[in-house]
Parts: sequence; structure tokens; C-alpha cells
Amino acid sequence: MSCKTTFKIVENPTDYSTVIKKGRVTGVVFKENATCFLCLQDKKRFTPTIEEIEKAELILKRNLKTINQTRINQFHKCPIIHNHLKSYRRQYFGYIDKNGNKIVYVTFNWNRYNLLDRIRGYSKDESDNWKKEKEIVLDGCSYHWEIKINIDTKELFELGINGIA
Repeated sequence: MSCKTTFKIVENPTDYSTVIKKGRVTGVVFKENATCFLCLQDKKRFTPTIEEIEKAELILKRNLKTINQTRINQFHKCPIIHNHLKSYRRQYFGYIDKNGNKIVYVTFNWNRYNLLDRIRGYSKDESDNWKKEKEIVLDGCSYHWEIKINIDTKELFELGINGIA
């Protein structure tokens, strides 16, 4: 496989969401008119393009380890997020900040559960709901997290990692 691969559209489950895939990484891009439950209520929204998603993913890959130095909720049996980026499915939402910068808000949910994970009580929703609406997961440590990526300034901010119940 060439390192020049890009995300490809694989499915359009709704009028407001598009599933994309690149290697082991699968994500869903939500259009500006999609509901983002409990988020981005007061923001001017935009629909991220595949090129903007590629740019956001590159910024993430280059900078996540630095912003994640404290490794909040990434101990014991919970994954260190920057070591397992390809193991998460993504949801992408776009908005414009007060300075006119394009921000890609991304949620990450673990997509590689094994038998031991299931024994510990971790499992993923096997339905297609994640392709249609923002996933809301309480607890679950670093199996579930989110971040905002400024694709104009190439900065990561508001890293949020789920807690442990």
C-alpha cells in the first residue's frame, strides 16, 4: 500500500453523513446541518472536505503525543491514545471559530475490542448509529476521547478523555 493513500468515501448512510476509510481507519464526516448533540450549539458550522480531514489527521499525528504528555485516564488497562490512533473510529464535525479559523472537532471511539476487553466489560455499539449521530459514551477511560484541531493554525486543543467509573 502506498503512503499516498487518502480517505475514500465508502458509504452515505444519511443525507448529512458520509463514511470514509483509509487503511484501518474509518470515520464519518457530518455535514454542517447535522445535529451535534450537546456540542457546537453556538458555532458557525462547515462541512469538512476529505482534504481538510487529511490535514487534520496529519496535525493530530504530529502533535498528539505532545498534548497528551499527562496521559489522563490512560493507565492500567486503558490504551495510551497516541500509541493506538489507528484503533479508533472517528466522527468529524466542522466549525469556524471567532477568528475565522476552521476547526475540526473529532470524537474517537475504540474500534478494536478483543476478548479480554469484552470480559472487562468494554464493548462497542455494533449498530450503525455512530454513522448517523454523535456517539455519547460515559466513562470508558481512553477507549473514548475527543479533540479539536485548528487546521489553519495547525494546533490541537481541548483534549478530553473519558473518565473511569
